[in-house]
Amino acid sequence: MMPITRNCLAALLCSASVSTCSDAADILAQTAEFQVTGTLLESACYLDPSSAYQSLALGDLSTARLLHVGDQGAPVALHLKLQGCVRSDGGRRDDQQGILVWSAIEPVAAVAFDAVADADTPALIKVVGAEGFGLRLLDIQGNDVRLGRTAPAWFISPGDDQLTYYIRPERTAAPLRPGTFRASLNVHLAYD
Repeated sequence: MMPITRNCLAALLCSASVSTCSDAADILAQTAEFQVTGTLLESACYLDPSSAYQSLALGDLSTARLLHVGDQGAPVALHLKLQGCVRSDGGRRDDQQGILVWSAIEPVAAVAFDAVADADTPALIKVVGAEGFGLRLLDIQGNDVRLGRTAPAWFISPGDDQLTYYIRPERTAAPLRPGTFRASLNVHLAYD
């Protein structure tokens, strides 16, 4: 009985090794090698994906707060988050003082906003739906930001940073008509 067992074991080992050799040949026939090349460049900041599309809720506005032309509602913050800002030198013109301000480590970002302007008050963003008011865009100091023009440049801290602007409802000369409303604002970001 012993010789039969040895023969069976030898047959099993041989068939197992043939199967293993065949599988190895299939694996070798299905592999490939690629050489990948490129260049890593130091870049300026990039816009955080959470800032690329935002919905701002102004909530419920009362007509009692917007009775007269120029009356304003509460401002709501608009945040543009930046990531990966690298150290670099940059300068910007301070329009209030008329001088060039320079930094050896902070890059400069310029922002321009585009929107459909209100027919009665072109400095405001047009709302669709309710009538008699528009939306004013303000910088962090409360200064008016003009649509279609580059806003004063910001120094950006290396690493991650955030630019903050405000949207504020403002009464126009058109008749006040309550209802739901919406508006769109496009942002263009450029780096020096």
